[in-house]
Amino acid sequence: MSKSKGSKSNFFIYVKDFINDMRVELKSEKTIETYRTSLNDFRSYLSIQYGKKVDMITFDYVTEDVIRTYIKWVSDNKSVGTRNVRLAGIKAYVRYAARKDIEIVPLEIALHSLKSKKILPKKHNWMTKEQVLQLLEQPEHTMIGIRDRFIILFLFGTGARVSEAVSVKLKDFYFDGEYPYIRITGKGGKPRIVPISDKEFLDNLQYYCSLYHKNNDPQDYLFYTTKYGDRRKMSVDNIQRILKKYSLKCDNIDSSVMSVHPHLLRHSYGAQMYRSGISLPEIALLLGHEYTKTTEIYAETDADMTAEALKKTFGEHPAERMWDDLTEEEKLKALGLK
Repeated sequence: MSKSKGSKSNFFIYVKDFINDMRVELKSEKTIETYRTSLNDFRSYLSIQYGKKVDMITFDYVTEDVIRTYIKWVSDNKSVGTRNVRLAGIKAYVRYAARKDIEIVPLEIALHSLKSKKILPKKHNWMTKEQVLQLLEQPEHTMIGIRDRFIILFLFGTGARVSEAVSVKLKDFYFDGEYPYIRITGKGGKPRIVPISDKEFLDNLQYYCSLYHKNNDPQDYLFYTTKYGDRRKMSVDNIQRILKKYSLKCDNIDSSVMSVHPHLLRHSYGAQMYRSGISLPEIALLLGHEYTKTTEIYAETDADMTAEALKKTFGEHPAERMWDDLTEEEKLKALGLK
């Protein structure tokens, strides 16, 4: 452990070594990028709140009170989980820096009293693909069961609102081009295109129509009920009852699958799209969201995806120039913050 300028040193002077040493210690890239993001968020906070450029942020300036104030700000503006992650990143870095410079040890000790907060288990507002598959196994192989199964598959496979699903007619399907799709009419009468290239979906659609739409009338509703010989649009309540029926059956097998409703399947579609690599703006179009902020519920922290995005954005090697000649952005890269 060497003694240097200590408190006068740039607070982020050890970030690059910190990152490299974590890799040597076989820390996961997910952990490494999470720590880097936490340190960079702290740097950004000091820049925005106090006008501190990276050169001005020294160990002399970053006191226990400054870090406590930052952590409180994170608590007030973000989730408890984010607060814990940011705190863990800063504490790990300060602990590393204290091994490099004895004058930083008092700060390391002072941060011991800052503890993580307990996080209550979060209930996701979507189902996993495995849970959906389990739900699809519940209908019996009867005319009614085949219809009910396709209703579930349709809601999960298109992300349609239940009110949109019951309004779909046969004329809304397009199979002539290379990429088949369905035209769904959303809120305010706004149409949107949803691709239906999945083979399983297409096979089930064809089988369902062979049983329920033998006349192939384009004006027929996809899902209907028959009363006194007349076909009428299936009601939203009827679809909700169908899902509840199979949800209860499924719950007897796996208690994690419960309270299934149409909008849950819509959320599940959005979540699966996000985890398949579809961007949020594209998902917003598929779901008919007017504002992309609505779509952000599907973008929970996915550190692996974040790490990959950071690498693609910033690359690996900062410019080799004199420090005073570097821009603020280049200094951040050189320090390992970006």
